[in-house]
Parts: sequence; C-alpha cells; structure tokens
Amino acid sequence: MQRPFAREAWQLTMATNPVRPAVVFNPSKFGDGTDPRREIARVLESAGINDVLWFETTAEDPGRGQCGDALAAGADLVIACGGDGTVRACAAALAGGDVPLGLLPAGTGNLLARNLGIPTDLESAAEVIGAAHLRRIDVPSLDGEPFVVMGGAGFDAQLFERTSDQLKSRIGWAAYALAGARAMRDVERMRITLELDGRSEVVSGIGVVVGNVGTLTGGIILMPDAVPDDGMLDVAILTPRRWYQWIGLGVNVVIGRRPQPWQLQRRRAAEIVVRWPVQVPVEIDGDLRDPAEVLTFTMSARALDVCVPVDE
Repeated sequence: MQRPFAREAWQLTMATNPVRPAVVFNPSKFGDGTDPRREIARVLESAGINDVLWFETTAEDPGRGQCGDALAAGADLVIACGGDGTVRACAAALAGGDVPLGLLPAGTGNLLARNLGIPTDLESAAEVIGAAHLRRIDVPSLDGEPFVVMGGAGFDAQLFERTSDQLKSRIGWAAYALAGARAMRDVERMRITLELDGRSEVVSGIGVVVGNVGTLTGGIILMPDAVPDDGMLDVAILTPRRWYQWIGLGVNVVIGRRPQPWQLQRRRAAEIVVRWPVQVPVEIDGDLRDPAEVLTFTMSARALDVCVPVDE
C-alpha cells in the first residue's frame, strides 16, 4: 500500500529534510567495470539525496515487483534508473498513488524523460529529482497494462521486433532507423477499424501508434498535440504505400510540417479500440507483447507524480 501525503508537503520535506528514497535500477545499462550502485549513489549524493534503498531489476521482472518492495519498505520516492522498460514498470506500480517517480535515464530512448524535459545525463537528472518539483501526468493502458510513452501495432511494433539490444548499444537511436528501413519492405497495408470514444471509422494503413506524449527518439515529433496531463490519447495512423511517400513523411515530420493524408493521419480520444483483420505485432514503450487483432487503449488521467524541471 502506498502511504498518502500532500504533494506540497512532499516538496517541502524533500527540500529541507529528504524523504526515504529507493532506487530501482537495471544493472545491464552500465558498462563493464562500472559499479551501478556506486555511480548512482555518487550522482544522487551530489544532489542531496542520501540513505537510498536499493532494488535491482531482473530479466524476469523489469521493475514492477521491486517497486512494490520499495513501497513496502517505506519509500517515499522511487527513482527509476534504466531504460524505457524500467520506467514503465515503476510507473505501473506507482500509478494511482502519491509516491513520486524520479528518473535517472540510462537507456537508448529515454522517451518519457525527453518528453518531460528531463536531462538525459545522470548528474543533471539527479539535480531535477533533488529540486523536488512535481508534475502529475496521465497513465494510459493497453488492455489493462499501463504504459507512459506510446503503444503501437503493425509497422511500429515490427520496427522494435527488428532492433537488437546489441545494435542499440553500439549505434544508439540510429538502430531504430535501420530497423525501420528493413520493416518497410515487408509491411502490409490493411483496413483498420478505429473506435474513438465510441465513434467508429475505417482507415487503410500499415501501423497505428497511440501515445501520451508525442516526441520520438532523435527529437522527431510524431504527435505535436500530445500533452502528458490532458487526459487524452493521441493517435498516429501510418498510411504511406510507396518508398517515396515514406521519404515525404519523414521530411514533413522532421521539419514540423503537417503530413499529407496518404502519409499520416492523426486522431484524439480518451478511449480507443483498434481492430485489425488479422493478428499483428504489438508493443508498448518499446517492449513487445503478444500479437493481437483487437487492442483497447484507456486513460487514467493525472495518475502519477513525476519529478520534472521547474520550468515544465
């Protein structure tokens, strides 16, 4: 059970006498010869955060169970240090409660941190946590499973299927671009039924992305109207057929120009059902799920406190 307390009281306590922090960390995100606990402790202590409880993720549990253990041990602040999977697991455990989430980005994408303006170097991110400024954000779910960035099916999930951890560690976000180029050759266009807050429509496309935030790896803005605390889900329907339409879509998205309907279409709703004619690959926050034909996206509005920069 999470212990309720006022957000303002937490900010005052954190600024004057730090609460009991817990770190849920993924050791695989640190290089050989690096002691994750020592490195994390160093940056946290420089930001005035001490006496940390430690919880290490495993291949079987990327952080949700460890986050629950941290709460049971009395943690008033949970700090997720890892990639998007670690962040999602901790957010799922904390959603609906009052214990805040701090982010120490250590992955390739770090998409929630990027979308909230949190620095991606550990020292600066620790300073954000120490400043104790909170923003309460929405937490969407796919078929009851919470996520914090985006969930997708079709081409989007195929991209993650074809991106190896080894390649990501070597060339970073460019690994996704290479995977996308390979996926373009095999993706199939289908008729997709969307139910948006009960309104039904049929579109033809190769992929659907549903997000709480809009910026992808590399700073590419896929859904410019997405706001993490407005109670709404944003939808991007990928519609290009030919390679030159992909190029046009890429150019339009990168320069911030509105894509053409044959490249990309956008929608917004609080609840979304996506129906495919066959089972397709599915992902949430970059983690693959079982293929499915029907996907139901729902929203828990303003369900999670996150430590963010003061100007956010």
